[in-house]
Amino acid sequence: MIKNWKKEIARDLLALGGIPFYFIVLIRAIIGKYSPFVYQLVITLVVLVILSLIFKNSNQHIARGLILVFFTSLFYKDILFTIFASLLWLFMIFSLFYLKVKSKEIVKGVLFGVISMTMGYYLTPFLIVG
Repeated sequence: MIKNWKKEIARDLLALGGIPFYFIVLIRAIIGKYSPFVYQLVITLVVLVILSLIFKNSNQHIARGLILVFFTSLFYKDILFTIFASLLWLFMIFSLFYLKVKSKEIVKGVLFGVISMTMGYYLTPFLIVG
């Protein structure tokens, strides 16, 4: 019973890097008319998809989770939120190990997340008019 409980919590944490959650954040940003935030999320997702098509076997949940932690932290500019979101992301990593995901997939996911968010961060200013 305890083992199933731990496994369920681990899977729940990974949902933070899931496609549905990513799109909830993206759609909310579109509704709120936060163009820079929308561009950042779209660019990073496109780059992440391209990377994952070229290089196989990376963990996309950890990559998307990192992207969301980074850009939502920039958006809210609140240290408490940043600490909380960062801790959740670290727990996502622990969850992946608990669920026996290969280390190489986790590392590639983190690397792809960093590359994607860097591209999104630096390309967004070129798309903003005004």
